[in-house]
Amino acid sequence: MITLTSHPTPASGEWTLLNEGLWWLRMPLPFELDHINLYVLEDTNGIVVVDTGLSSRRSKAIWQACFEQFNKPLLAVVVTHMHPDHCGLVGWLCREFDVPLYMSALEYFAARSIFGPNPGADLNTDKRYFQRAGVEQSIIDQHVKPRESYTEGVEPLPLAFQRLKHGETLQVAGKSWLIMTFAGHSPEHVCLYNCEQKLLIGGDQILPQISPNIGVYSQEPEANPLAEYFTSLSALAEMPADTLVLPSHNVPYIGLPHRAVELRQHHQAQLDALETFCETPRSLVECLPVMYKRPLTGRHMFFAVAECLSHLNYLMYASRLVRTESNAGVYLYQRCE
Repeated sequence: MITLTSHPTPASGEWTLLNEGLWWLRMPLPFELDHINLYVLEDTNGIVVVDTGLSSRRSKAIWQACFEQFNKPLLAVVVTHMHPDHCGLVGWLCREFDVPLYMSALEYFAARSIFGPNPGADLNTDKRYFQRAGVEQSIIDQHVKPRESYTEGVEPLPLAFQRLKHGETLQVAGKSWLIMTFAGHSPEHVCLYNCEQKLLIGGDQILPQISPNIGVYSQEPEANPLAEYFTSLSALAEMPADTLVLPSHNVPYIGLPHRAVELRQHHQAQLDALETFCETPRSLVECLPVMYKRPLTGRHMFFAVAECLSHLNYLMYASRLVRTESNAGVYLYQRCE
């Protein structure tokens, strides 16, 4: 079982004290998942923020109010991973307050390459990614376009960063945080663990009520992130059961080992269902209703294709499915005899 925190959940744009020198801030998101949890580490010299929210006027105003409330200088920005709701404002924060960015190397360079401008880039690999999935051309045209500026919601990233490495420690606000990095949801997702008080800033790696997206994208179409995610769940399941997990979505909770097992079982059930469905050759698009019962459009279709492909790739590498290619260039998956 997991136990949700008894701390009051802050309203969007407000914050709650979790522990001495540790604050929980809620930032709004313009999606179905309408919030992100950010964390502020405070000591006598100033504050360090963990993740930033999307770039918007409203988010910037919330940060300004936060800094006025603490009346202390911003010392640094720590980013758990490269997704826009986590790093969208890091460029603005670091520029406006002249502070360093702390991030893992793969996350930093992934953000620079994926969200930055790509004028003149060959988009055929992106198109082929969707075509092999069996996606309709009209949907491909929505998602594959040249980009002349940074992705909406992401400020241009700083041109320098300080690297967070697995196994090293980060000294912040009088606490020692062990740096843990995991793949699966993103290339080198950072979690921070304080063993004295059993606190884990978990980002998106292990959420209490939903599974993070585990996707294969056009930049690395043959990747197997689900296998890497299972590896991370095995490591997290070994952590103390009374650890207070501070996630990026929903609310803080206790019960980390149990949640790691739940998430593994969730993905194993999806794998089993896909394997059964592919008794005859199936395209990725044909497989989507196995994993998603609701209609898929826009950004939901984009992430659904990526997550379904991660499961199909896992089954293929496990020799549970075999992949062939149709005359139309669509990948077909079939259960192995």
